[in-house]
Amino acid sequence: MIVFRDNSAMLCARFFAVVMVGLAAGVLPAVAVAQQSGPIRLAPLPPATERPADRNEQPGSRLRPGQVVVEGLGARGEDALGVLGDDSGGLGNDMWAGSRRVDAVRLLRNLPESYPLRQAYELARRVLSTAAEPPRATSDNQGMLGLRVEKLAAIGSTSSALRLINASNAAQVPDHLAGAAVRARFNSGNLVAGCALVRDYTGGYGNAFWQQALIICQVADGNSDQAALGIDLLREQGLQIDPAFTAAALTAAGGGKVKVDVTDAAAPVDVMTFALWLAAKAEFPDELAQRIAPGLLPALVSVPDLDPDMRLAVAHRGLQAGILTGADVVQVYEGLGVSDADMSSALTAPDTVSNDRLLAYLYLAAATRTAPIARSEALWEAWTRGREAGGFDIVSLTTADLLRDVPVTPDFGWLSGVAAEVSLVAGRNRQALDWYRVVLRQAPIVPELARAAAELWPMMRVIGRAKSGGFALTAGTGVAAAAGQTVTPTPPRGPVPWNAARLDRWVDLAKSGPRADDVGTTLSMLEALGDGVDDAQWRLVGLGASRSVMMPDVAILAGLSRAAEDGRKAEAVLYALYALGQSGKVPHANVVAAVVRALDRVGLNEAAQAMAREMAGQSMASERP
Repeated sequence: MIVFRDNSAMLCARFFAVVMVGLAAGVLPAVAVAQQSGPIRLAPLPPATERPADRNEQPGSRLRPGQVVVEGLGARGEDALGVLGDDSGGLGNDMWAGSRRVDAVRLLRNLPESYPLRQAYELARRVLSTAAEPPRATSDNQGMLGLRVEKLAAIGSTSSALRLINASNAAQVPDHLAGAAVRARFNSGNLVAGCALVRDYTGGYGNAFWQQALIICQVADGNSDQAALGIDLLREQGLQIDPAFTAAALTAAGGGKVKVDVTDAAAPVDVMTFALWLAAKAEFPDELAQRIAPGLLPALVSVPDLDPDMRLAVAHRGLQAGILTGADVVQVYEGLGVSDADMSSALTAPDTVSNDRLLAYLYLAAATRTAPIARSEALWEAWTRGREAGGFDIVSLTTADLLRDVPVTPDFGWLSGVAAEVSLVAGRNRQALDWYRVVLRQAPIVPELARAAAELWPMMRVIGRAKSGGFALTAGTGVAAAAGQTVTPTPPRGPVPWNAARLDRWVDLAKSGPRADDVGTTLSMLEALGDGVDDAQWRLVGLGASRSVMMPDVAILAGLSRAAEDGRKAEAVLYALYALGQSGKVPHANVVAAVVRALDRVGLNEAAQAMAREMAGQSMASERP
């Protein structure tokens, strides 16, 4: 879905719309069919008469929500392109309001490409894909579209990256986007399409990127002599490239078999080295599943003839990172081709298979049960054994869809506690709340569910608070208002109202469990969302011992605070991504709390809650029996 927004006059709109639609089927013949479809509009173009050209239209005027404009693209118009609109997950046409182009470019250029939370990847995809009026620029400011394309590809969202490129010009890739286009196609593992662009590029191959791209394509085409010359040229120019790339290129140029060794690698494998390995048909070691850059996981999982166990490991890492979806991983499961007898044997003797295979078999066993009772029993076993194997998050993310076939009724109350937890992990808020209501109804008579109700309460509070900005009148105030009396509206309670006593009960339970040290994390998430955690509750948290943590640069946290205070939405999101990207594998609760507050302040309440839910979920319930 391609959206292009601009507040300038829409001259010749019908002409350009017809041209773009007519050319869409002929874009880049070498690209896969899925990438040839051209721009897909978020909504149909209105007839030209609905928005006639108006030479008197002021630059400050705005489009109505849902309007789509397609016209010749200048520097400013190009930057307004996006694949997400207001009704499809975009952050709003005004997300750059108050921002300066120089700051936007600065933040986009070095935006981190890996994050410790799944929700951060989703937030990055949204801010980079949103169609929005770009910040004002001077003539010497760099464009933003190329940077957005590169970052979308780098985080594994290559489909959005390619559609943005296609939207900028339906007939050919502009020279200033050619590098981003090549990188995006290499990032997706599509060497055929990437090399077609390399061969057609007319801007020269003087820098390291284009020299590497040439070598990759020469190796893919079997031109080893040319590849050797390319390596010599890189050396003569003194260009800095990944040593692993140089080693692989020299081996391929000499006709040898490229051996991938990442055991001593100091940094994740980059896209150019990975593309060269693909071109050289290198064999990938199991260690690559953990060493490769997260954004390359979708490409690696799709490599033909990849070892099935390695494909499972890659798929699970991508799922945990938030780059692959549960549906993506289910496709990998279904491609295993395991027989019922082998699967049954493995489930009976789980020590005979790897944890990755065990988690796959648990899903497949549950998926074959279609009757609600049989499905619920299979899901219970999958969740219980998945937790024992340390893969409860993976099983939750893959089986959440299967849970929809189990009726949310008291008859399945025995399943309700874990079903609510699974739904929370999978981000299915409505499903989680439905199962939580079953838990609450049966808690007075079922001790296990009484405990579950207490353990789940903080997470349910995170997702079950009232929507920001809404108000509900209390009983009788409608009559008072009709009589002319002053009425003060009260905030709505939401499905899970604040309850300090329930929080106290949860703290008591959590302190007696294996994750007692993480109680403060959950309290900080609730407090970041505006709940009244008081001194008495914080006193229940042990002061603990100091530990080494990675903290983002002070300029990042300061920028996050300033952007949120001034309502600069896109800037706040980018600073939030910097803060998380610089926080290592396990972000400090204070960093996530700062991000949650900032997102909530700029109106991204659901994103703030999702971030808090995931962070609190990492420190809750993962070790429950």
